[in-house]
Amino acid sequence: MAMDVSGSALKEQQILLSRLANVEKERDFIKKLYDDVPKILEVISKGAPLNALLNRFKSKLQAQLPNAYCLFLISGKDCLQWRLQFTDSINADLSVTNGLLSVIPQDLLSFAATSSRPKQHDVNIQQASGWKKWQPFLSKHAFTSVSMVSISDGQGSIYMMLAFQKENTAVANNLMELALDSYASWVKAAFEREKADFLLLENNHRDPSTGLLRRYSFDDSFGMVLKDSRRHFQRAALLSLYLLQDIEIDASELKELADVMSDAVRDNDLIAHYDEREFVMGIRIQHLEDAEVVAQKVLDSMKKSEYSNNRLIRAGLAIGIAFYPEHSSLESLHKAASSAAYSLGNASGYRLEFHDAFYSSSSECYSL
Repeated sequence: MAMDVSGSALKEQQILLSRLANVEKERDFIKKLYDDVPKILEVISKGAPLNALLNRFKSKLQAQLPNAYCLFLISGKDCLQWRLQFTDSINADLSVTNGLLSVIPQDLLSFAATSSRPKQHDVNIQQASGWKKWQPFLSKHAFTSVSMVSISDGQGSIYMMLAFQKENTAVANNLMELALDSYASWVKAAFEREKADFLLLENNHRDPSTGLLRRYSFDDSFGMVLKDSRRHFQRAALLSLYLLQDIEIDASELKELADVMSDAVRDNDLIAHYDEREFVMGIRIQHLEDAEVVAQKVLDSMKKSEYSNNRLIRAGLAIGIAFYPEHSSLESLHKAASSAAYSLGNASGYRLEFHDAFYSSSSECYSL
């Protein structure tokens, strides 16, 4: 009986030691996973390029899971095109053409299409029909399970990480969950930083009340247009648009007016909220009448019944137009266009400045 008790105690002691070893192993895993989080946060906060951050996260995760193989993929939200985020000797065994995967397992497609399930763990994948299309790849490397995490960049792309494992070296599911969660958090933080940088850049260059360029951004951009026009002997025009009537400016009415003006120009033309009551447009043209067409389009759009309750639109605009190369600098163009607009008095419409005189239409300019 004493020997039985002693044997039972020894068995319990072995179980306890095994549990302590597992606890120690888990503790080391977690410590290694989070030991450089402050450094990662510092790198993200300093605005490191997205590709550099993703490379760093990849290296960190692969070091955390040395016995697993991590595959990184990018797909559009429609899941029709998949490409490798990083290439190596192992993923070269997949069907890859110019970085695009031509064969995608059904279970991977199903997971990617389910936005409500950001993580998934599949076992026995060598026998699973949903992974059949990658069977040669799985068999060659003896992968028996895969853990997946999906992160959206908020711009229509899905970033996925797949951790393939072999049966005899697989990490416990709870630890793999921690690794996937950490990776997802790092990548999301990188995307948020990218978004913040973009918004800061937009706010720095654009007037938040109208969404249009600020004055200095317009001057810089249109200055480049003039240099380009000079180099290629092309025409350009500057339009100065003044709000009529000295009424208090309502933010929503101003934004609606800005949208009307934006719709009148092409995507590559420039428009700015230049001053409290002035907008400017910078456009490339071939003939003088091209600028006249833009001005008339703005005025016609403002007459639509849907804007009848907008006081700023109802009051109208005084639009002045000046041309390059008749005026060779932004300063002289703006001065001429402003003078043309002021020549209208308090009437809505447009006037063209051409060789120090004002005209109601481009046809009058040509008749000189």
